[in-house]
Amino acid sequence: MRLNQYLNPTVKRKLLSLFGWGLILIGITFRLILFFQNRNLIIDEANIVRNIYERDFMGLLKPLSYQQYAPPLFLWIEELWSLLLGYSEQAMRLTALLCGVSALFVYRKVLLKILPLYSSLLPLGLFCFAPIVVKYATEVKQYIPDAFVAISLVYMALVLPQWSTTRLRFVALWILVGSIAIWASQPSVFILASVGLYYFAQCLIHKKWTYIPALLLIGTIWLSQFFIYYWFILRQQINSDYLQNYHQNYFLFLLPQSSAEWQHNGLRLVEVINNSVGYYLVPFYLGTILILVGFFSLLRKSMSLCLLLVGPIALTLLAAALHQFSLIERVCIFILPFMMILAGFGLDYFIQLGNKVVTIGSTMAALLILSLHNFGSLFYRQYQFQELTRGLDYLLQQKASGAELYVDCASRDTYIYYTQIHPQKDKYAALHDAYLFDWVQDDFAVVSKKIRRPNAYFIFTGGHPDARYRHLKQMEASLHLVDSFTYKYCYVYSFRKK
Repeated sequence: MRLNQYLNPTVKRKLLSLFGWGLILIGITFRLILFFQNRNLIIDEANIVRNIYERDFMGLLKPLSYQQYAPPLFLWIEELWSLLLGYSEQAMRLTALLCGVSALFVYRKVLLKILPLYSSLLPLGLFCFAPIVVKYATEVKQYIPDAFVAISLVYMALVLPQWSTTRLRFVALWILVGSIAIWASQPSVFILASVGLYYFAQCLIHKKWTYIPALLLIGTIWLSQFFIYYWFILRQQINSDYLQNYHQNYFLFLLPQSSAEWQHNGLRLVEVINNSVGYYLVPFYLGTILILVGFFSLLRKSMSLCLLLVGPIALTLLAAALHQFSLIERVCIFILPFMMILAGFGLDYFIQLGNKVVTIGSTMAALLILSLHNFGSLFYRQYQFQELTRGLDYLLQQKASGAELYVDCASRDTYIYYTQIHPQKDKYAALHDAYLFDWVQDDFAVVSKKIRRPNAYFIFTGGHPDARYRHLKQMEASLHLVDSFTYKYCYVYSFRKK
C-alpha cells in the first residue's frame, strides 16, 4: 500500500514543516561550527577592525581607510562590540553571525508567504547550506547583514499591504524602516526600489490611486537620504581608481558589442548562479533550469510579486553595467536569496503539473542540488584560511625578532591586527617592528639586497602562488633559502646572507 494512504494533509504538512526546521538547524550548526573554529582574520577583515580601532563613532561616518567600504550602522554595531567585548575575532564576527542566523528564520517566513511548503524547502535548504553564505556569516564584513536587511524588507512588504493599515502609519513605518536600511546596508537601495515598484503595481492592480502620493512621499525621503549617503560617503569610494581598477573585471558591459563582451557578461551571471545552486556541472544545469522556469512562472502568476523578488536582481545587474556596483561574489550575496526563490518557483511549477514522474524527477533534482551544494565538510574537517598566527608562532619557536622579520604586503594588515590590536597582541611582542612591504613602492629584490643581518624571515599569507613564487625568486637572488614552514596558506621562509 502507498505511504500517501497513511498520511492525511495535516500529517504531511507537519512532516514537511519538521523537515524545514531540520534544514534550519543544520544551517545554524554550520555557522556555529565555523564561528567557533575561530580562524584568523583575513586582510579585509583586519582592515575593517583597524578602522574601528582607530576611529570613534563620528569618525566612522567618513569614508574608510585601507580601501574598505562598509555602511555606518554596521560599523557602529562593530564599534559597540569592540567596547563591550574587545577586538577578538569572535567579537568582531558576532554581527555577521547574528544576522546570518536571524536571516534563516526571516527567510522561512518569506518563503511560506509566497510558496507552498513543499516547494519552499529547496530555497530554504540552499540558503541554509550555500558555502558562500555560511562562510560570510562568520566574517567581519557587511555582506550577510546586507542579505538580512534585504530579506527583512521583502518580508515587511509582504505582510504590510498599504491598505491594511492607516496611511499615516504606513508612511511612518516605511520611512523609519527604509531610513535604517539605507544607513545599514549599501545595496538596500535596490531592495527599497523593488518594494516601491511592488506597492505601485499593487495600487494599479487594485485601482487604489489615492495611495500613490504616499508612495511618492516615502520614495522622496528615501532618495534624499541615499543622496546624502552617496554624496558624502559613497561617491568618493565608488569613483576611486582603486575600486574601478580592482573591480573592473566584475562589472558588466551595458551594450555588449563583441563575443568577448557577451562571454564576459555570461561568466559573471554563471558565477551568481553557481553561488545560488551549486558549482558542479549537473546541479548547475538543473538549478539554472529551475531558475529560468521559476522566473517565467512567477511572471505569469504575479507581476507585482515579480517586481518585488526579481527587481533586486535586475537593478543590481543594471548598476553593474553602469560600473556603480561590483558583481564580485561576496558583494552580491544579498541577491542570492532571490535567485534561490526563483529555483523554488521552478520546482513548484513542475510539481503543479500533477505528473507523478515529473514530480519525482524534480524532487530528486532538488535533493541532488542540496546534497552537493553545502558546507558538510565542516563536520569532519576544520576550515582554515591564511592562518598568519601559525606562522608567527613558528617564528617565536625559532626565536626570531621583529628586526629580522619581513612581512609580505598581502599579510601586513593582518600582521598589524595580531601584533597591535588583538587582545593577545603581547604574545607577539618579540616580533614587533617588522619590515612591512608596500604594495606599490617596494621591490622584493631591492629590499633583500639591503638586508644586513645574517638571518632574515619572510612571511606570506594568501592563495596566490604566482606572486609568492615571484617574490621568493627575487629574494633568492640575494639570500640563501635555508628553511621553510607552511600551514593553510601561511608560508614562512628562513634566509641567510650569501
